[in-house]
Amino acid sequence: MGNADVKRIKILEAATRRFAHFGMAKTTMSEIAKDLNFSKALLYYYFPDKNSLYSAVFEYVIDKMIEEMETVIDKGGNFEEIMMYSIDMRVKAINQYYNLFEYTMKMVKELPDELEQVFKESYLREVEIIEKILKIGIDAREIQVDDLNETARILLYSLFGMRMGILKDMKNMLFPTKEEFDHILSLQKKMMKIFLNGLRYQQR
Repeated sequence: MGNADVKRIKILEAATRRFAHFGMAKTTMSEIAKDLNFSKALLYYYFPDKNSLYSAVFEYVIDKMIEEMETVIDKGGNFEEIMMYSIDMRVKAINQYYNLFEYTMKMVKELPDELEQVFKESYLREVEIIEKILKIGIDAREIQVDDLNETARILLYSLFGMRMGILKDMKNMLFPTKEEFDHILSLQKKMMKIFLNGLRYQQR
């Protein structure tokens, strides 16, 4: 890894800690530079403004989550257990970086271009992760799927839609509290089990 890459990673790690603890609005570029003993000029060399840094941090967090999931998938095992683990890990990441995700979801209708692109790419990567997990079940002849990509997208939409439905029942249409996430996680796992049972291999 080159020196420039090392500095960029250090900035992302410091900014992640700041954004996760204080949120976007209460974090300044000066504070991040001070945390690193970097000049503001050096910080702005890598990231021209706070929005570009925030987008890079969000992508950095998603990358780490996806990489961890891919490591688990590569080890193989029971596809349903891996799928349940993926839900656990998503909620764990959201709780760990709560302020980061909360701010992002609250500004979802007016996302900067960089962050909107990160959203689109992270969605596609999550679809790929679900496809890989389903493929484990298909190869083990535990489930049968006619269209892998479509099924993965439907499952992901179901998880997103369920969260919004639960929040509506709770009279909360913004971002869930950490306590509400525990309730959502429990119901999402039940829904996942029902969904996967519907794909179970049927002898013909």
